[in-house]
Amino acid sequence: MPKTILGTSEKSNFILNMKTGEYYKYNLRILQLFLVLMPVLSVPLEFAKVYSVPGMALSVTGVLAIVFMFIGFMKKVTPKTLWLPAILFGGMIAWGGVSVYNCYFRNIGLLGADGRSEGLLSIVFYACFFMLGAQLGTDDNRKKLLYSMLWMGLAECVWALLQMLPLGFPSYYKNLEPLLVFRTFLPSGLTGSPIFLATLLVMLLFPAMLGAVFAEENKAQILCLVSAAVFALTAVRTQCLIGLAGTGLAVAAGVVTLLLRKGGKRALLTGGIVLAAFAVGFAWSWFAPAVNGTYDRAGGENVAVENGYVFYDGAIMWEDSAYRLNVSGYYMPNGTKNPYGHFDAESIPETYGFIWRVAGDIAKKYPLAGSGPDNLVYPQMFQSLVISGNPNTFDRAYDFYLHTAASMGFPMLALLIAVLVITVKRGAGQVKGSWIGTAVFGAAALYLAVMVIGSSCITVAPLFWMLAGCCCHGKEETA
Repeated sequence: MPKTILGTSEKSNFILNMKTGEYYKYNLRILQLFLVLMPVLSVPLEFAKVYSVPGMALSVTGVLAIVFMFIGFMKKVTPKTLWLPAILFGGMIAWGGVSVYNCYFRNIGLLGADGRSEGLLSIVFYACFFMLGAQLGTDDNRKKLLYSMLWMGLAECVWALLQMLPLGFPSYYKNLEPLLVFRTFLPSGLTGSPIFLATLLVMLLFPAMLGAVFAEENKAQILCLVSAAVFALTAVRTQCLIGLAGTGLAVAAGVVTLLLRKGGKRALLTGGIVLAAFAVGFAWSWFAPAVNGTYDRAGGENVAVENGYVFYDGAIMWEDSAYRLNVSGYYMPNGTKNPYGHFDAESIPETYGFIWRVAGDIAKKYPLAGSGPDNLVYPQMFQSLVISGNPNTFDRAYDFYLHTAASMGFPMLALLIAVLVITVKRGAGQVKGSWIGTAVFGAAALYLAVMVIGSSCITVAPLFWMLAGCCCHGKEETA
């Protein structure tokens, strides 16, 4: 009897008997499974500090993605056009291993910090999500994946709505302890942070706008239109730079694209509804202090916060890392001995300038292997062996590209950029085709744009890598 995969008979062998179309459907189901598991398994962390649970969603679906990626190679279904990205991802994983070997804490470098889970294994999983996203076979499967993402986004927004209302719903951002500002009720959904939620919604807003006009079925158009409006409103309400500027960029890109693709009256209607939702989100944020009874105790007494649109990026960063996950030191406005000096977390330029300056110095100190995956906080420790004993330290650079260089070295950044260049080039080549090609490319491009002031996270980044794979969509095979 001839040898077969898994040692079974040729007749019963699952892999040998799998048709190409079935392989594509399995790929789709694995990616959709992540979209369900991640928000569901993030719920416990909203109520208690059970850090390992959300990472299980990435691990379970990531292992399945690894298996089916190799099945594609074994069955020779994987097109030759994906060999170069696969080799580059292989280089990223190999260099990630070098970074783990040279990092401060290898276990963290491999598995990621508690609540972050972005160690070396996450790179492996992201690579496999990319490969599966590129092997969905048909535009219909790509649409199903995109619609599933929209449903996930809507679920995040429903949870976010409960957080935005002054009802006492569990949320880490009901108060912003770093600034001693209380009753802010900022939404984070189930992503872990208002900045992460804004990143997700900005990425999905563009394809939602296109689908509202060009989707073939009425129910799909309704799903996309509702999603676009809800995403715009919620993203603005996060009151972070990505939430406002990123949403504005996504709306502008969506309106221009709809007009260029001659969407007609429906394009004008969609643009008008989304702009109205943007305005409602901005107005809600403006009057939120009066509605919520927001107050400031920085001076020792309760002082009512005046109405207005305020950016809370600095407070969100340390509320997430120091108070929610305990993976950084606490923010202190003055009186610390941090060798990098002081900064005002209420100032956007000072906050990002401080983080980028420190991360840049770490990148210069460890140009080859970096500090190690999820190890960025350790080279900053200056007065205590306990993370919380080092004020104003941070674990994310809030510039994805700088963070990559600082945590895993410039060779890793070069490999990453090579993969992204391929993604952008191939995605741009699909813009003149079906609307779905334009939608996935626009979503991926928006993510890459806001990542200049954003951070990768396991609740959002996998969706980008799926869409990046869709940008490298191979020729349809139905055998």
